[in-house]
Amino acid sequence: MDKFKNIIIIGLFILFMGSLMVIYHLVTNKETELLTIKGEVIVASDDYVIIEGINEDYVINNIKGKYKIGDIVEFKYLETDIDTKASPKTIKIKDEELIKVKDNGLDTDKNDEEDKSQDTNNDFTSNSDNNSNVDNNTEDTEPNTGISNNNEENNSSTTDNNFTSSSNEAQNKETDVDTEVLNYFNDYQAKIDSNNLGSSVKSGFVSIIDFLFYNGTIKGHTFSELTAGAKLKVLAMALYFDGKIEKYFPGYKESISSTTSKIYTNIKEKVVSTYLNIASSVCASNSEACESARSGFAELKKNFSLTWDLIKDIAGDGLSNLKNWYEIWRTT
Repeated sequence: MDKFKNIIIIGLFILFMGSLMVIYHLVTNKETELLTIKGEVIVASDDYVIIEGINEDYVINNIKGKYKIGDIVEFKYLETDIDTKASPKTIKIKDEELIKVKDNGLDTDKNDEEDKSQDTNNDFTSNSDNNSNVDNNTEDTEPNTGISNNNEENNSSTTDNNFTSSSNEAQNKETDVDTEVLNYFNDYQAKIDSNNLGSSVKSGFVSIIDFLFYNGTIKGHTFSELTAGAKLKVLAMALYFDGKIEKYFPGYKESISSTTSKIYTNIKEKVVSTYLNIASSVCASNSEACESARSGFAELKKNFSLTWDLIKDIAGDGLSNLKNWYEIWRTT
């Protein structure tokens, strides 16, 4: 009897060890097996691309090749190298292959390009020689007047002072405009957050949308007069107002759109696209302001459940915008 029990125990132990080996083999293969994904490039950068897959988009990192929008590329990666929590999902690849180059009808023979390049270089050399002769002639014929430059220095000093004064006046004016408009928006928010929502809230919403998108004025100022920072602030507030109007006055935007040529039903899309365009412009020239713009957009993503699919839909055929927008999106 004891012998029979021992045989059963040994058999179970062998089965257990065998199961462990099978599981280990499956896990090991899963971690080392290369998976394949193929798609069309919709965003192209030096260190990453975004491809449009069958059902969703993927950000492909650590690329080695240079790709253009419209190219079809195949990538290989490990399952452990895909971040499914990111939006869009991101993949760190092991290999890549260009499957198809977008046919834009502008392909030219490589030899022709080289010949044109040589011709251009020759023309440039010739023009450079001619310009050099002109410069030499200019130096020979320039008169030496011997007149003191004191007057020029005095004039320059006066000009600098005038420029500084004008700059200060312009900055003060911008600050005044920002303050007046932001105060109006803050007052409107106080109204829309109160329990007494009357006709003034509806008309105020129309005035704000007209100000943002239809050349309307607030306190005698237009949207274009605001600084970039103030523009981003009022756009973020407008997105909040839009949600409130939709909640408390359902159908109101449709009703006013039906009585005018202006459209009030796509405010969310217009606000988001305008915000991203301004933020992209800011980030191209001012790193400190860029951080503020990105931080503001992070709040919009969180508070209004903005998705990558929405951003892509808003961009539509403007794929050139999509790259700039993604640079704002991915850092928030």
